Amino acid sequence: MSWFWGKKQTQDPTKSLDSDLKDFLDSQQPRPYIPTGHKVPLGAKKPEVNNDEAAKEAAAPEDRPLPAESLFQDGRYKHLWKSYVPQRDVVEANTTPAQRLLDAKKDRKASLSQAALENCAFEEELKRTCFQEGDAVNRIRARLTMCSRETKAFNRCFQLQAKFLQALGYRGSAFSSNEEDERIQMHADKLYHRMMDYEAAVDEAKAKGQPIPPLTSVFNPNRPAPTIDEINLPQGLARGLKRPLHELPAHEREVAARAVLQETKIAQTYADDFFKYTTTLNEGRQERQKKLVDLFGDTLGKFFVPDAPDQSEIPTFDPTKLDRDFWKDDPPISKVTSAPVTKG
Repeated sequence: MSWFWGKKQTQDPTKSLDSDLKDFLDSQQPRPYIPTGHKVPLGAKKPEVNNDEAAKEAAAPEDRPLPAESLFQDGRYKHLWKSYVPQRDVVEANTTPAQRLLDAKKDRKASLSQAALENCAFEEELKRTCFQEGDAVNRIRARLTMCSRETKAFNRCFQLQAKFLQALGYRGSAFSSNEEDERIQMHADKLYHRMMDYEAAVDEAKAKGQPIPPLTSVFNPNRPAPTIDEINLPQGLARGLKRPLHELPAHEREVAARAVLQETKIAQTYADDFFKYTTTLNEGRQERQKKLVDLFGDTLGKFFVPDAPDQSEIPTFDPTKLDRDFWKDDPPISKVTSAPVTKG
């Protein structure tokens, strides 16, 4: 009862404990913090450290190249990226191949429309100015005509810019870089203005009673534009045109044909990827069907797991043959646009 008289207890409270229990309690004590550069005093007991854990803590970050998202490719802050997972890997882990194909088609369509709108920013600004700004005369004209002239110019610009982007293969591959897409967008704008310059030259020649300038290829000004007989579109592709070639102006036939050809080639690529995915699914379907047939017979087995649809009925095209036979003695579009271009 020494505590009753206020005396301090000097005995070790763990003296009566078993030695094994004391060793266990000592091993569970937290390691003291030792700042870097400080030495342990002589006579002090060094904390016991698990060698395996120390090796893991002292190990460098995973030796792998820095992702493109890092702004410091010289290796700075590399330890911050050791647990980074690219967004593409996250998407692949949470979606099926079929869903990724559908998302890629939707994203390409949205990107193509956005690129066409960016190239038609000037026409869109004229349309907006007609509706919202101007003097009293212009406001009256806008109310009476609903800015039909500016709206028509903007709509035609958007449609032609989209066709040029399609003809040049904008976002035609999942591995295309942003620089390549921007180059195609700038070249599409250049070809559109080349077409507008030709239309202005034709209107000026008609007004002055001069001969109409000869029509050259919008993709290659060094050769004449192909005639409607020289455009070798298969019948299946010709049905995909919104307007038949003979109803289009002569200088718009080339870009319309190029666009439907390139879109067919891209669609064929998507179809090939989707066919590979469905082939894998059909192999699993056949295995499940075989098990059910063995258990319940042919009728019930094929009722629960029917046969896969016949893929031979799906029409396919040979992209290489289409590109070779599109025009007689005409180089592929990739060779025409291989040189770097500038917007203008």
